[in-house]
Parts: sequence; C-alpha cells; structure tokens
Amino acid sequence: MHKIILLTISLTTLSLIGCSNGNSNTASKEFPKPGTVVAAAQMPVNDELNKFTYSIKVVADSEIKSGVYDVDVDYGPNFAEGKFTMPKGGEELKPLIRASSANSYVIGFKVAGDTTFYDYFEVSSNKGSTKMQYIKAYSF
Repeated sequence: MHKIILLTISLTTLSLIGCSNGNSNTASKEFPKPGTVVAAAQMPVNDELNKFTYSIKVVADSEIKSGVYDVDVDYGPNFAEGKFTMPKGGEELKPLIRASSANSYVIGFKVAGDTTFYDYFEVSSNKGSTKMQYIKAYSF
C-alpha cells in the first residue's frame, strides 16, 4: 500500500514539475492596456492667419493582442481617426512615429537587436483632408 501511495506522489510531483517547466519556457507577450497612448508627436502649422498644431497619437485598441492600434490626428481644428494593424507575427512590436515632411508622419517600428526604423504606415494632412495609408508590408 505504501508503495502505491509513494508511486502516486512521485508521479504527481513529476507531472507538476513538467508543467511548470513548460510554462516558464514560453515567452509571455506584454501588451499595453486598451486606450493607452503608445506614441505621439506634434509640429506647428503656420499659415497666414493662424498658428495651429498638427499632432498625432497612436493608441492601443481593444484588439491590441492582434496588433491593432487607433490613430488620432488633429490638424488645427480638424480631427481624423483611423486604425492600422501591425504586421503578422509582429503584433508585440511597439509603434514609433517620425516626421516625414512638413505635413506627414510615418509610423513604423524597430526590431529587437536592430536600430533600423522600418517605415510602415503614413499619415499626411492639409487644410482640407487627412490621408492614412500603409506604405510597406512586412511579416515575421
């Protein structure tokens, strides 16, 4: 009887150790909470009559685990919003913003161990409209 109990305890212990080792090897991806601003930039817009600000925010969407982000753009009194999705396999990459021209921003990312800024999504605005488009495609 004691051998059966000892064997049961040993097998249970081994199975628990095996389960905990399996879980510690899998990398846990961390995503920002929905509604969190993950990147932002702004620049002045000067015209003959007004001094406006052109600003952009990248916000974690409710589908952040799929790599979906909201884009909020203010060009003076005008507001636009859109969405983009990070490349397949790169859902955990953090979006970064850089100015591209006087009226344009590029949203991109950097890969761990690489200093290259990868252009991905462009936002351009003027007095009458805001345009958002993917400019390159990637997959990981």
